[in-house]
Amino acid sequence: MREFNGLVKYQMQQYFSTSKFVMPFAVLVILLYSIYSSKPVGVMDSLTVSCVFLFLVMVWVGVTACDMENMVSEQILILRVQSAGKYYVSHAVFLFLLGMMVSAMAVIFPVIMDRCNGGLLFDRPLGAADLTGGFMLMSLSGFSGASLGEISHPRLNKDRKTAIIFTFLLAVTALTKTALLKKVPVLAVILWVLPPVSDVTAIFADETYFSVNKYSTAFIILLLSGMIWTAVKIAGLKKKGF
Repeated sequence: MREFNGLVKYQMQQYFSTSKFVMPFAVLVILLYSIYSSKPVGVMDSLTVSCVFLFLVMVWVGVTACDMENMVSEQILILRVQSAGKYYVSHAVFLFLLGMMVSAMAVIFPVIMDRCNGGLLFDRPLGAADLTGGFMLMSLSGFSGASLGEISHPRLNKDRKTAIIFTFLLAVTALTKTALLKKVPVLAVILWVLPPVSDVTAIFADETYFSVNKYSTAFIILLLSGMIWTAVKIAGLKKKGF
């Protein structure tokens, strides 16, 4: 366990030792400000839109995190822990924790903005259940986005430009999936594999509070999506080798 924690800590240190995190975080702050700069703000609407923003930002982070991995260092670490699977899972955990950090910022931001507006920013009082539920959904949306971004890994596609364009096209398609399926239902055969971010926004479209059934559905589909895309990436890297 100490070895695994060391891998996660190492990757976290490597990421924050670069400037790769600056632009995604700056863009997120701007996007969050665009939500909370005028009142009244719908609590549920703002939380689900934040999930979308977290997804997009973490796709970006996933793509840039791929570039951070040095092939030689990667091989050395895998040899040291004697398990490629352990290394790849530690990288997924690193991205999940990073998504949780960003989600924490996305949850604290509206609290600060509400205080600045004398508690009158939202259409109803912002409760602890809203913040806790929103934080978990944002974290899972971020994990799903980062996992999708990771498929642009240089070892899976050596043409970086093509890999990045393809990944962001998938991300945009994931966001518009619900609308696309309404027009062309047969696309469900293909699009089901994409992260269910648009499904989550649709689930809570007319909700005032989180309900257990709908929240559980959103939680499960986001978690499964992140795990599936992580598994796809790991399987691809193991097959490709070095």
